[in-house]
This record gives sequence, structure tokens and C-alpha cells, in this order.
Amino acid sequence: MEIIAREDRLRIRKMEETETDLGQFLIWMTDPETMRFWEGMTVRFDYTMVEQCYRDHLEEGVMPCFVEWNEKPIGYAQFYLITDAESYEIPQEVWNRVVHAGETVYGIDMFIGDVSCRDRGIGTRILKLLCTALFETYRADILMIDPKVHNARAIACYRKCDFCDMCVVPQREAQDGILHDSLILYRRK
Repeated sequence: MEIIAREDRLRIRKMEETETDLGQFLIWMTDPETMRFWEGMTVRFDYTMVEQCYRDHLEEGVMPCFVEWNEKPIGYAQFYLITDAESYEIPQEVWNRVVHAGETVYGIDMFIGDVSCRDRGIGTRILKLLCTALFETYRADILMIDPKVHNARAIACYRKCDFCDMCVVPQREAQDGILHDSLILYRRK
């Protein structure tokens, strides 16, 4: 098991291609509250889709991770290198204002799948721990995160973790047949 970061009862580890991890991920991908902000209510995941998603992520350079509280999986996080403005679908002039030549930029996505762990400050702890690992171990200079603008709970968490608004990208992400605006936030080391 590859540990990305740990602190007290909180641990972020690399997701593994096992029945246990894939099965847990499937449970989260069929939870309406998670899907409302993640993939949408019309996407119907099954085990085969979860398995393919995991493999696709690895091929695309995405590091899929499980977040554990007291060694129990409670959520998911992923991170990946962002090489340019186009790959993150943001205007070049906005990218140029924030990112300087030679800087390493990572994108982050995360959710808490265990309902009992929501609204308790655990998301803030997860994000702070992940940011520390990306800055220290993965040598990131800048981190970016891209919630849909209607995800107020996530945006509040990101701002608590010192992420700053960068821009809103209109109609950036399709969900349930509707294109939603994304708020791009960033944090410097």
C-alpha cells in the first residue's frame, strides 16, 4: 500500500485495483449526494465502469487515492499534472497571470463519500494534508481545483485552505445534460 500522506487518524493512500477498493468506489459512485456534485444523477456506474475509470485514470497520469479515517475509507482524492492552460480549459491570459515559466502545477479533485464524515471539518483537513504532500513530496509550485459554481460547500472548504479565486469558466463541465460553470481556484506554495 502506497501512502501519499498521513496525519493522526487521517491517511491518504493510493487506490488499488482490488475488489475491495473498486467495490468501495462503486458504493460512492452510486450515492446520490456524491453524484450530485461529482458525475451527475444520470450517470449509472457499475463495477465494470469503475474498473475502466480506474485504469483510464492511471493511463492519463491521474493518481487515484482513497482517504481513510481511522483506517476506514471515507472518501476519494485524485491529483494530476497540469501542463498548460488548454489542458485545464482556462483562458491563456488568466494562466499567464498566475503561472510562471517552469512552475509545476497540479490539479486536485476530491469528495467525502461517507455521509457521517461530512460537515465536520474533515474535508478541510484532507485538503490541507494533500496540499502539504503535493508541495513537499511532488514539488508542486501551484495547485488548482475546479468545483462547479453551485458547489458552495466545496468552495468554502477550498477557500479555508488558502485557495484563491482565479476565474470562472462558463459552461466548462457537462453534468446531466447541462453545461455548468466551473470556478477555478489556485494556491501557491
